[in-house]
Amino acid sequence: MLLKKGKILDSESESHSKSSGRREGRKTRGTGFPYIDQKDVQIIGSLISGYNNQHISSEYQIPLSTVQRRTRIILQSGLLQHNFKPDYRRLGLKRGMIHVYLKDGDMKYIAERVSALEGITSVSIHIGNSDIVADFVYRDSGQIIDMVSSIKRLEGVDRTVWSEEVYSFPINPQNLALSFHRLIEGGGV
Repeated sequence: MLLKKGKILDSESESHSKSSGRREGRKTRGTGFPYIDQKDVQIIGSLISGYNNQHISSEYQIPLSTVQRRTRIILQSGLLQHNFKPDYRRLGLKRGMIHVYLKDGDMKYIAERVSALEGITSVSIHIGNSDIVADFVYRDSGQIIDMVSSIKRLEGVDRTVWSEEVYSFPINPQNLALSFHRLIEGGGV
């Protein structure tokens, strides 16, 4: 079974070279990403759930070397990202979010300017309510005032709304894996 344009296919002939009985590499059809078969879906779902290669190998009866190779290909292709992030609370920092509403102007340009500000940890452009959403960290209220003032001075910014995170609820990693499986199997990718 293979993923092609959001659907899992039954034939492996398009994705794997079978000369000498071994896979010589994964076809990409110009996308830059390998086709995803059912084993890959299982591996990705398990990695999202926090399981290591040894556990995945045992759980699905897939040779450890196969799981390791597929995990490496999945990570190298960018289909799955492994990110480390600091525990800001333990470092004595607070977290918040700022919504930037534009009256006009170039969203990408303003998002780039916001991303360069001290304390900003992520910036994304949205459609819907606000135009730009940024996450930030800070120690004291003075840093928030400086940041919000800097953003308000940018040409094209209409207003900002910010909030401080007071508690973060952990998400069950199995929920992420289940959502991933449903998305892949339902052809949502």
